Amino acid sequence: MYPIALGFDEAINRIEALLNNGHDAEALVTSVFTLEKTMRRSLKIAILARGFSLKQSQRFTERKGFGELKEMWDLFDKDYRALPAFVGNEHWQHIPTAVEMRNKLVHGAKVYKLAECKLFAGHVLSALKKLRATVQTEYRRDPWQRITGKRTPRLQWLA
Repeated sequence: MYPIALGFDEAINRIEALLNNGHDAEALVTSVFTLEKTMRRSLKIAILARGFSLKQSQRFTERKGFGELKEMWDLFDKDYRALPAFVGNEHWQHIPTAVEMRNKLVHGAKVYKLAECKLFAGHVLSALKKLRATVQTEYRRDPWQRITGKRTPRLQWLA
């Protein structure tokens, strides 16, 4: 939802401003989209770490939604962990519900109480911060920085 050039801290500040000003449904939608974007960029980093080229990582992740990104995660994680294990269940456990709420809000299928939207937006922000911190620690790259990679693949088993 927010461009990478804006920066992670500013994206978080804008979501928190939505929450502070009573725009809880918008904060939920924005936070889930931002989490999805961070998941996509984090997965690209994991794919690059596996030796694939930048172009290949883009092809793997383009037009993938939340569910597909989550399912692909363990294929490329350096320790083959599922995304909930990578982020930690205490941060992840509310995310599937938040994604479902976002989808129903966006498609006009259901309206949620603002208090519920605020609660789940907070859960998403917590998971978003944890995902970024874990990627920075484990891959030594920031998903909110420009992602660069090699032009030709150098797969581990060929090196």
